[in-house]
Parts: sequence; structure tokens; C-alpha cells
Amino acid sequence: MVDAAVKPSVRNTASALYEADFYAWTQEQAGLLKAGRLDEADLANILEEIETLGRKEVSELRSRYRVLLQHLLKQIYQPEKSSRSWTTTILNQRIEIAQHMEENPSLKAKADTIFLKAYADARKLAASETGLDIGIFPATPPFTRDQAVDQS
Repeated sequence: MVDAAVKPSVRNTASALYEADFYAWTQEQAGLLKAGRLDEADLANILEEIETLGRKEVSELRSRYRVLLQHLLKQIYQPEKSSRSWTTTILNQRIEIAQHMEENPSLKAKADTIFLKAYADARKLAASETGLDIGIFPATPPFTRDQAVDQS
């Protein structure tokens, strides 16, 4: 019976630490998990953080695609303003996307969907940055995902 009374208080303390000092909470939870003391771990918040990490990986890929696509669109539809900076940004995003996909191979199953969502955003951003009418940029990408990330 004493254990049942202690567990809620341990969880309340862990949840309070989670809110007050996230770093300290992570260290405490890591220690509990390493020691196999799962009954003392703040499992609800650990689960939330793991799910958040997964969403961050998707968000990171979408952001990289968005920047890449925005610069590709600018190069295609405003080539006279193309610069070394644009070319470097494109190369950098291609490298980062390749590394991100290598580190997170399960994202490949979602890559096309993420790419298309990023394109919709990149289209708006390219129109805003170039001052060109958004209608100039096709509603669907003028290249495949593989073509966009090709480093050759």
C-alpha cells in the first residue's frame, strides 16, 4: 500500500520538474530508464516527447524541401537574378536532405507527400520574394522529387 501512495507523488514531482526544468527532467528520466525503474518514470511525458521528436523530423524535411523548392522556382522563373548564393543554397539543401533521409530512412514512405506540401509553401514564398504573380508558378511541381534533390 505504501508503494501506491508513493507512485502518484513521484509522478507529480516528475511532472512538476518537466514543467520547471526540462533538461533536469530529461536527465532524471534517462537515469530511471537506464536503471530499469520504469514504474518511477514519467511515461506520459516521455511518450509525448518521443512523438514530438518524430514530428520534428518530418518538419525538418519539409522545411528543407521548402527552401530548396523556393530557390529552384526562383532560378527557373527569374533566371536573370540567379546568383551564387541561390546555387549554394540549392546545393546545401540537397546535401542536407540526403543526410536527413539517410538518418531517417522511414521518412521515404512520406517523402512525396511532404515534398508536395513543401512545394505549395515554396510557390507562395517564391511569388512573394520575386514579386511575380503566383499564377506564373505551376500549381504542381515542374519537376519530380528525385529531380529536385539530384546533386549531379
